[in-house]
Amino acid sequence: MSLLKLELYKIFSQKMIYITFLVLILLSSMYILNFEKIDDQTKQFYKAWEGTLTSEKIQQAEALNDQLTAKSEEKIEEMKANGTEGAFFSENDEIKLDIYENIAFIQRVEENFNQKLQELESSTKYNANLEKRMLESVDLSYFSSYRGPAEIIDYSGTFAFIITGAMLLIGLSSTYTREYSSGVDNYILSSRKGRTVLSWAKLVAALIYALSVVAAWESVNVISKLYILGNLGWETPLQFVIRYDVSPYGLNMLEFHLIQLGIHLTAALGFAILILFISSISKNSLISFFVSGALFSLPFMAVEMMPMKGWVLDMVKFSYLYIMKVEFLFAQFKTINIFGYPLLYPVAAVLWMVVLSVVMAAVTFKVLKNKEVSI
Repeated sequence: MSLLKLELYKIFSQKMIYITFLVLILLSSMYILNFEKIDDQTKQFYKAWEGTLTSEKIQQAEALNDQLTAKSEEKIEEMKANGTEGAFFSENDEIKLDIYENIAFIQRVEENFNQKLQELESSTKYNANLEKRMLESVDLSYFSSYRGPAEIIDYSGTFAFIITGAMLLIGLSSTYTREYSSGVDNYILSSRKGRTVLSWAKLVAALIYALSVVAAWESVNVISKLYILGNLGWETPLQFVIRYDVSPYGLNMLEFHLIQLGIHLTAALGFAILILFISSISKNSLISFFVSGALFSLPFMAVEMMPMKGWVLDMVKFSYLYIMKVEFLFAQFKTINIFGYPLLYPVAAVLWMVVLSVVMAAVTFKVLKNKEVSI
């Protein structure tokens, strides 16, 4: 336990990790300055529409939307005739219009799902039945003000992987190289039992650090968004978030965010273990940093710069960075064919990360066990 405390102290005593975290949080959160705090009036408008979207509510929203549109057209004509300028809608009308547009949007999503279900009826693909069952389980009938949860989900899939990756690289790249450069490794390697105990201490400390990093940015993410945008809408279907509008997963925003966070953390822990391995075979902290950074960022560069499609693209995306982003795992229905049985991408990604992490940890222990004392 004392050795674990020492390893944790070595990691958390690095001033650079706090400076880096603060800078990244500030840079990634600048856009929230453009958010206006949701007022009581807006909450009241949404409250009137909160709940199950019945056919009567949908028809009412369509009729009211048509009225607002006609009203704006009349105002445009009036301003043209008078040669004046101004806003087409009042603030209250803009809020109402946003509600009606959201209801219309989810109706289009439901129509697309129904069309997809009809196509699957005659499909002979190995995964057609699974997709059909998933689409049938999606319930799009609940509506509420969901801006807060949607922004939390968006941040977790857009900025979080940068923060996690950078913090792990800076905090863990010198885990073993620090011992090599200071000569402490000679004392450690003189005892095979000491090697194993040290390896476990460093591994557990690295995992605790990775968990702390994710917990830190998640706290900032949730607190800031909910303070500005409100704690409403967690029960709203995931498909209200535009980038997941064709997702076949019947999850609400709370369920998805918890899963999103879990998968991100799984990849973060795996990346921490990879950094430990690179550090264990490197003599220089800079080499460890840049090699680990390259393994993290190269898949992103490859996807952005090279024309890849189909399974090649997806294979590259089964990397630490993209699994931390999570988005591609849930945005569409995708499976891996395992002897004719479909394995969903999120399940495959978690299994891949777990297996890879166990292998990398075992190899790291093996490297340290066979390492010889330098003279």
